[in-house]
This record gives sequence, C-alpha cells and structure tokens, in this order.
Amino acid sequence: MAAAGYIQVFFDGACPLCSREVRHYDTLDRFDRIQWVDIANPTFDARAYGLDPARVQQAMHARAPDGKVYVGVEAFMQIWRALPRRLWTSFLLGLLKVPGMMWVARQCYRIFAKNRYRFTGRCTPESCSIDAPK
Repeated sequence: MAAAGYIQVFFDGACPLCSREVRHYDTLDRFDRIQWVDIANPTFDARAYGLDPARVQQAMHARAPDGKVYVGVEAFMQIWRALPRRLWTSFLLGLLKVPGMMWVARQCYRIFAKNRYRFTGRCTPESCSIDAPK
C-alpha cells in the first residue's frame, strides 16, 4: 500500500512516451508525493502489490494512500491532484467535469494504451498481432 499522503503510480517504463511523461511529472513532484513503479522492470511482480498482472499491463494504475486503485484517466487525475497546482492541471481537471468529457478522455486513453507498442515502434508478433491480449 502507498505510504500515508503518497500515491503509487504503476507505469510502463519500456514505453518511451510513458517514460518521458513520468520524468516530466517527477520534476514537478517537488514534495515527492508520488512513488513511481516501473512495470517493465524485470523484478516487478504485480501480485506483490495486489494488482492483476494482465490488467496492469493494459493501462496505467495509481493507488491512493487509502488503498483505492485508479486506472487509466482516473490514474492521471490522481497524479495531477498530487502535483503542485498548475494552470494546465487545473484546466484538465476542470475540463473532465464537463458532461461527456470523461467518456471522450477514456476512449482516447483506451486507444493509446491498446496501441502504445505500435505508436512507440515496439511491436512484436505478440504485442501487435490481431490476437494479442486486449
């Protein structure tokens, strides 16, 4: 479980876009409120964190200090709330309150997460085949 006042974020460190975004967020996290956990690390064991190994590979997860797990867009929202307030994070959090915008954001994130290997040039027969795990 995340330490009191901190969140744990489970991200794909082998994804260049994901890693770049995490580095950016980490520079903004001046109070060290986020613990970054790289699921691409060979020693990572999802079960040790109480997470489903297949699901954690499909989308970013964040665990709040109370143990609640957020997935996808909701995980990003937890990151933005943990960071010092910025105009763009306040804007995004506000935008997601507009009726229908959460649905749009979830669909966009789902497309990205499902295709991140293709978008980042990491396709293998297993990760980008039609029969690859959804």
